[in-house]
Amino acid sequence: MGEDAHALENDAELIARAQGGEVEAFGELYQRYLDQIYRYIRVRVAEDRVAEDLTEVVFLRSFETLGRYKERGRSFSAFLYQVARNLLVDHYRQKKEEVSIEDANQMVTSAPAVDEQVIQGERIRAIGHALTSLPPDYQEVIRLRVILALSTADVAAWMGRSEGAIRVLLHRALTALRRRLAESDE
Repeated sequence: MGEDAHALENDAELIARAQGGEVEAFGELYQRYLDQIYRYIRVRVAEDRVAEDLTEVVFLRSFETLGRYKERGRSFSAFLYQVARNLLVDHYRQKKEEVSIEDANQMVTSAPAVDEQVIQGERIRAIGHALTSLPPDYQEVIRLRVILALSTADVAAWMGRSEGAIRVLLHRALTALRRRLAESDE
């Protein structure tokens, strides 16, 4: 049995135990997926504290709805990512993130490596700007597959597409991202 299949079987067992009222089983799922969900949220919000709070809400909502959870061919991690995505949509509807002047000043106060930080910061901003200018599906597939390093199978399950469609979508998304970066260099 492959590692992914074993993890799915183990998840199913833990979910069944948690649905039966065993809180420790959900605690194991929490420990297993906490870092992945945090990273998914962290790349989308400006502050660690906000990412931590939203991550906790994802697991709270997941726990509250666990009684209604059915696998339906999707991994538990795909379910968690969907909860996280919906929560982020709600979060941004309620609040537009802004960088305060104090935060901006803090980012540029380190003297020894300022030049390197400026260059790296410009690269990161260029990539971030190019990424946000892509269609939502392109952004999502790049974030899931490249930034979070999820397997093609997990991305496919999460996005509700075949693995082949995900490979094609990723290729197109990366090509579009490269094109946008080349345009911004000119």
